Amino acid sequence: MRREAKLLPAQAQGLTPKGLSRVHVESHPRQGLELFGPLPDEQIEIQLGSRRNLWLQQVLEPHPKRREARCLHFGPCGGCTLQHLDEETQLELKARRIYRQLPETCEVLPALASPQPFHYRTKVEFSFNRQELGFHRRGCFDKVVSVDRCWIAPPAHYQALALTRAWMRDHQLSGWDARAQVGDLRYLLLRQASNEEPNPGEWLLLLVTRTGLDPELIQDWKRRLEPAGAQGLFWVEQSSTAGAIVPEQEHLLHGQERIEQKLGPLTFRLGWRSFFQSNPPAYRLLLDQLKEWLLPLKPESLLDLYCGIGSIGLYVAPADCRLVGVESVEPAIEDARRCAAEMGRAAEFHVCPSENWTEWAGFSAAIVDPPRSGCHPRMLERLVAEGPAEVFYISCNPDRFVAELAQLKSAYRLEKAVACDFFPQTGHVELLAWLRRL
Repeated sequence: MRREAKLLPAQAQGLTPKGLSRVHVESHPRQGLELFGPLPDEQIEIQLGSRRNLWLQQVLEPHPKRREARCLHFGPCGGCTLQHLDEETQLELKARRIYRQLPETCEVLPALASPQPFHYRTKVEFSFNRQELGFHRRGCFDKVVSVDRCWIAPPAHYQALALTRAWMRDHQLSGWDARAQVGDLRYLLLRQASNEEPNPGEWLLLLVTRTGLDPELIQDWKRRLEPAGAQGLFWVEQSSTAGAIVPEQEHLLHGQERIEQKLGPLTFRLGWRSFFQSNPPAYRLLLDQLKEWLLPLKPESLLDLYCGIGSIGLYVAPADCRLVGVESVEPAIEDARRCAAEMGRAAEFHVCPSENWTEWAGFSAAIVDPPRSGCHPRMLERLVAEGPAEVFYISCNPDRFVAELAQLKSAYRLEKAVACDFFPQTGHVELLAWLRRL
């Protein structure tokens, strides 16, 4: 059954958290990948398939900014969803959808575009699956799209993928079968310092295999990869069948454990585990905006909640401001303390779930940067009851932040907000919000 349909803006795939409310629209496997994903106000022809999926057959009236995607894997690959739309329009639609949900009294600033639309990610994780090495196929936990070139990954991935794939083939090794839970190879993780820096290119590469793989095979992988120029090569053995890296044993095969990442005047030394925003140039734009709001307040003390390795507080806090960071992940706090010491910055960092932090008295302002799940309910209660006069909230899930406003508005007024595009070519957008106590 074929039919014509016109998609309203709120229904655009990738621009709303639930996509279409009842059915999922996909590109038809027999059509060109440039057709992938309906865009707002497009007139399209669709076909009803099995399981009530709707297959996109033809774009009858395309969006004026629709374009052909650069990536050969666009569509099946689960990475990007908006390569077929120019970056300016991507950000306009993403920001508008969030801004419409904010109170009318809030001042919204023009959204901040990523300085780099492609090759902006500094950390990527490729998956092995049977004989494939790449990213998970869209909507599939047990299938992988084999990738030679990823347009959002750091440049170093070209050689890493090619050399590792040749090594895998020569030794007839098998990638992980998620259904049977067997296989020799699990993940290939690459971290590269942002290539906007004066001395770009430092990178780390991590190979994750099943526990007990022949060390001679790993030595051959090391020999092949060393000429590619990585500052550090790691081997991690994993017995866990979890769909994530769960190290059992970790080996440094070559070089150093950390690389330097510049962030404005600051330098952070990152290991492969370190949490750091994956688009540093865009991250810096957001932090500069936060700093512009914060500094005129002349804060004497700043509480940095969900602080990770402390990058936000260390970047924005004035030199004479008491800085306290709180984070539940102990390795992140170790990184934060190391970074502060190397910068010669006096700061306190505590291992504690942010929602369990009880020492709220005396702080001029707080920064809150929770995970995608948002703030813990206890954190929202503490903010309402004990939070300081000024709260700066960085949200990687603005829809969740909007939901939390229902509780926060009993104690705070949303003053300003700005969207920031950390992930061009995708439907994700970050939001920086300034909350002021009533």
